[in-house]
Amino acid sequence: MKVVLSTPPGQTTERWPPLGLLYLASSCMQKRSDEVGVFDAFCENLSEEELVERVVREKPDVFGMNSSTHKFLDTISTMRSVHEASPETKLVLGGIHATFTADKILRDYPFVDYIIKGEGEVSFPKLLDCIEKGEAPSGVPGIGFAENGAVNIEPDILIEDLDSLPFPARELLPDLDYGYIHENIRLTFGKFTTISSSRGCPFRCSYCSCAAFTRRTWRPRSPENVVDELEDLYRQGYECCVFVDDNLTLNRRRIERMCDLISKRRIKMQFYCEGRVDSSPFSLLTKMREAGFEVIYFGIESAQKHVLNYYRKMIDIEQARKAVEDAKHAGMIVVTSYIMGAPVESLGDVNRTIDFIREARAHGVQINILDCLVGTDIWDDLEREGVIRPDDWKTNHRIYEYNKSNITRADLESAVNRGYAAYLDAWKSKEGAKELLRTIMKNRTARTVVIKNLMNPNTRRKLKDSRRFK
Repeated sequence: MKVVLSTPPGQTTERWPPLGLLYLASSCMQKRSDEVGVFDAFCENLSEEELVERVVREKPDVFGMNSSTHKFLDTISTMRSVHEASPETKLVLGGIHATFTADKILRDYPFVDYIIKGEGEVSFPKLLDCIEKGEAPSGVPGIGFAENGAVNIEPDILIEDLDSLPFPARELLPDLDYGYIHENIRLTFGKFTTISSSRGCPFRCSYCSCAAFTRRTWRPRSPENVVDELEDLYRQGYECCVFVDDNLTLNRRRIERMCDLISKRRIKMQFYCEGRVDSSPFSLLTKMREAGFEVIYFGIESAQKHVLNYYRKMIDIEQARKAVEDAKHAGMIVVTSYIMGAPVESLGDVNRTIDFIREARAHGVQINILDCLVGTDIWDDLEREGVIRPDDWKTNHRIYEYNKSNITRADLESAVNRGYAAYLDAWKSKEGAKELLRTIMKNRTARTVVIKNLMNPNTRRKLKDSRRFK
């Protein structure tokens, strides 16, 4: 059959390859003889009309899309249009949002033929077998479908042996300049891709749907298998790679083995990753830095213990402070994230978090107002309280929409701006300037980002805007 997989339409500057779709494509190509294509509508900045026109022109037997909560309505609108233009094409929807709302989607949107819950590398090829034979996918794990007016959803499975999966089919990607650009400031350079060395997370942060998606079960690939893929990427000319693991530093021995193999095979790439502040000791960060891990992201979220407890982060602010210092001392670029608006949080708590942002002086920060997403414990709590409206599951919502924050929307939005201003102010100090110079000397990614953005007018605009929020 002819199979087309696509991301939703939209616009973004954060152009990361659609790794999940590439895994589905390679699994289909390994097990079946279908003609498989991948459209990255999101990173190509396609409109719905442009994407639908392209799909109809291809005339696929099966058209599949993935979707987050943020892009769900765009995805559904696209699938409706494809159905109207090509009713013989079977429509399949997967991703985090579809996993948590499969029953609702099949009841509200009957033009969606099948839902894939959870990981689809085993389920999707089996679903294609059933479609080709004209059979209902009864018993196929993770597949939801409607039959004779009833919705059937098979339990999904977790793939335990990740080494058994073929590498993502990156050869199917469009000719795009992938990378990360934030507010017109480029943060990655050279041929760029992403890699997943593990799946899942054993923690249960109350705002996170990713851990629930994998039932809080962490499954690693072997270091050898991961480095085999990195070696392939290096031979293909890739220079920059983001590890999309929820928590790369979870198993120290595994990461040390991976670093040893990267060095032994002389793979010279720049790596970005995410770690936890309570599992990132200085000795490990130093070893990672020597192997090419130049950027690390820590989710800190708040400087207040009772707020961290509400989020079930299982960390404290001193661990966060030390992890940032250790990573900087190891020569890494450090990016930290924060969330504002927890129901237990006061404006004073937020201000103390802003003070910490200034004191910690991470190289980059991300500050968000608390989202309430389907699949999270926060969403489940709101449902139990009866404040969720019938159609709320279709989109993302900020905490202030449910009057659960002690802080007004205006104050939260102001606090986000003040947080970014505090971050920039910290680097404009004498101490910040000295530290930035040391970072540029020690870290090639920092050198590249700074030098190549020196003449970028958007950089100067960000620095100028920070003065307005002091």
